[in-house]
Amino acid sequence: MTRFAKLIVIPFLVLLAIFSSSCRRDPYRVNISGIDLDLGIRDLGSEIFGTPPNEIASKADSLIIEYGKAMKTYSAVTGLGDPGDEQWKQAFVLFATDLRNLDLWDSVRKVWPDNERLRRELESAFRHYRYYFRDRSVPEVITCISIFNNSIIVDDSLLMISLDRYLGEGSSYYPSLGIYNYQARKMTPDYTASDCMYAWAATEWDYNSSGYGTKTLLNTMLHEAKLVYFTKRMMPALPDTILFGFTERQMDFCRSNEGMIWEYLLSKDLLFSTDGFLIRKFTGEAPFTSYFTEESPGRAVVWTGFRIIERYMNNNPDVTMEELMAMTDCQTILAGAKYNP
Repeated sequence: MTRFAKLIVIPFLVLLAIFSSSCRRDPYRVNISGIDLDLGIRDLGSEIFGTPPNEIASKADSLIIEYGKAMKTYSAVTGLGDPGDEQWKQAFVLFATDLRNLDLWDSVRKVWPDNERLRRELESAFRHYRYYFRDRSVPEVITCISIFNNSIIVDDSLLMISLDRYLGEGSSYYPSLGIYNYQARKMTPDYTASDCMYAWAATEWDYNSSGYGTKTLLNTMLHEAKLVYFTKRMMPALPDTILFGFTERQMDFCRSNEGMIWEYLLSKDLLFSTDGFLIRKFTGEAPFTSYFTEESPGRAVVWTGFRIIERYMNNNPDVTMEELMAMTDCQTILAGAKYNP
């Protein structure tokens, strides 16, 4: 009897371990089937550049009425001035009939024959947004071309997407604009939806108004990491290469050197540095992080920050996304993460 009992104990424990593991919730996977959202995308680019030149003056009046504040925002970004000014309509007509702008619109249409893929991706992302942030509003989404001025334009309840900034890394426009290869690599349709969610979060939880206190490398990298973590929660199936903007080789560098990166920051006593130049070098866009090797990506420490945020949320499953995004005590996050790669 005793021998038989011993024989069944091990399989039972194995089954228990398997059961416990299977019950461990993936924080990125949530049930959004009950979240009702029918997201539409308004196509301002087609409204402007699809209008015959002899009709554009009258079209200008209707666009002011139909798009309201969005038209004012768009005019400011493209340098057309205020739609309420007398000179605005003349500037708008010249803008809408400029052959260079029409050629650019033709190039955009070849890459973006429609917005359906983008609409589906953003609808899913904002359904996740409503799941986590029930009291926050989903913005109006509009596509346009800004003549390369901005990728994503966020203004209150408006999210405007400049499709000319997502023509693909091989676009002939980008080299002449002084856009580097490492930047153009991320200017493709694959990045558009995630850029939207990152930009929306960066506006909703703006660093300067969040109350972090003295700017340090630690709170800067964790703030940036929270924005990336937010994006991952909104788009759980997003590949890490798109999420971070890294190549596969750069991702491998981060995974293989996680401990080295953290040890470097600690050994050089950099986490609480207030040196603005140093903070920008670590967290700003760059082809690589100069403090490491040329195999590293720029913003490698943001990946480290993401790992800290991820560990913190896994250790503290009762913390909501709303609470996380509002947190400004980065030492509490660090302690709660128990990060030790």
